[in-house]
Amino acid sequence: MIKKLILTFVLLFSVTFRVSPQNTDSLYNKLLQLRNGNFSGSKLGTGQLASEPVKCAFGLFASVKSNFDKFTKKQQNEIQQILQRPLADTSIVSPSGLFRIHYFFDNTNKPGYDLNELALALDSSYNFEVNFLGYPPPPSDNNAGGDDKYDVYVLNLSGGLYGYTEPETQVTNLTSTSFMVMDNDFSNYYTTGINAAKVTAAHEFHHAIQLGNYIYRDEDVWYYELTSTSMEEFVYDEINDYYAYMKSYFNRPYNTISAHSGYDMAVWNIFLVERFANINNMLGFDIIKRSWELMIDNRAVVSIAKAIQEKGYSFKQEFNTFGLWIFFTGYRTKAGQYFDEAANYPLVQPTTTIEFVPPKKEVMINSEPISNNYIVFPDFSKGFNDTLVSIISNTDIEGAADPQNNGLKFDYIISSENLEGGRKINAYYFSKIIADNAGKLIESNIFNNEPASGTFERNEIDYAYPQPFVYGTTGNYLYLPTSGNESGYAYFNIYSTSMDLVYSGREQIFSSDKITVRWNGKDFNGNRLPTGIYLYVTKSGDTIKKGKILIQNK
Repeated sequence: MIKKLILTFVLLFSVTFRVSPQNTDSLYNKLLQLRNGNFSGSKLGTGQLASEPVKCAFGLFASVKSNFDKFTKKQQNEIQQILQRPLADTSIVSPSGLFRIHYFFDNTNKPGYDLNELALALDSSYNFEVNFLGYPPPPSDNNAGGDDKYDVYVLNLSGGLYGYTEPETQVTNLTSTSFMVMDNDFSNYYTTGINAAKVTAAHEFHHAIQLGNYIYRDEDVWYYELTSTSMEEFVYDEINDYYAYMKSYFNRPYNTISAHSGYDMAVWNIFLVERFANINNMLGFDIIKRSWELMIDNRAVVSIAKAIQEKGYSFKQEFNTFGLWIFFTGYRTKAGQYFDEAANYPLVQPTTTIEFVPPKKEVMINSEPISNNYIVFPDFSKGFNDTLVSIISNTDIEGAADPQNNGLKFDYIISSENLEGGRKINAYYFSKIIADNAGKLIESNIFNNEPASGTFERNEIDYAYPQPFVYGTTGNYLYLPTSGNESGYAYFNIYSTSMDLVYSGREQIFSSDKITVRWNGKDFNGNRLPTGIYLYVTKSGDTIKKGKILIQNK
């Protein structure tokens, strides 16, 4: 339970936001839940509550304080009692001398992890975010916690809450001092113990930077959480607590960016850092930092776009490229490409799936601003199990900053024949977008799990590859030549040189630029084969192909 506090409450922020009476009641009730130890959390933003889990109550405290004058007098009196500093009976100072950690030596708030390790984690967060990335440190609290060190309180929190950073004393009309509170053991969390404390330190410390040097704005709380969650990964790459929240974004990429909690979208900042790493290791970090400098005078989406543009790149193109990266995760991961940790990410869910039947298919989409729409077209018309995925990004920056925006409707046409005013996807498809504001839309395509190329053509071959096939070295599959048919499947047999049947199967025809059927190189019992030459026969419809393969079992 959050402990009652004794210091004087200071009203913060002269900036006002559009918060309805109904929403102030929701904020007030959430604050009471937190005080009473039954906080379940929900996402805060643009004056409404959405059903997403919360790991950090920063947005709740900041929103309550910035809208304090909108509460009733009775609510204000109770809020003043809740929003005071916690009490603790013991404290230690981090090795750098920058942090004081307050805790209870013995009761239900007693720490369940090594506070010396937490102290090192706080120093590491400061070193990375301030000394390496160049963010200004949080302002001094003028000895509010007993000295000028940044204060961290370790308490028994509830409802899966990792912690929060609470704004305290006004420094300018936009900024404030703050203190940090975090859970005392993280015993029933996605990440537990000291590892959870480490990522919480990185997360909450950036909130302290945000409050102390830039601005707080209710409508953009998602970006505060997005940035703080990405800092967890940047400071502690090996912990990966952010995995727990990703599915929420991957399930709904078609929702406007500000509809998300931000925890689920740390992958956006990770994209910026990894996308530009080959150009300049600091470029992605610099874009993120510059967006915060621009946040003082601009909404978050505008700040992000301007920061990218200042570095010579297009937000429109980069957001669509982000959509492409998001596709290649899970089993679709491509080693050495896109996200470093893509294999651990969930699969993105399509906006719609509709079978393509030549010569043309048309679909109408109502897209939200700053969102990615994945339109999936299974196609069985050419004798293959083909799949075309069209990623259409709505990059309407102004619309994303306007709560009254209803999105952008467009008609999307896929055709097997050339379309006037359209674009060529590859040798088999053409596309066209019809919309009043088509300039805000940008398209990319994926064909059979590969980025679509306008020069792509599918060819029959008469050889197997790779040759030789070496287990664990040349890949997981041998590709045997075949041809297309209406079923999309081919039969194949594998023989030893003495004509013993080693394996037979019926597999889906694999079509990239070559038409093949895949085999993992193992026998009926799933065992690797001895080194030697083997014979293959494939049959697709009336087409039979034969040849030899060399397998090496080292």
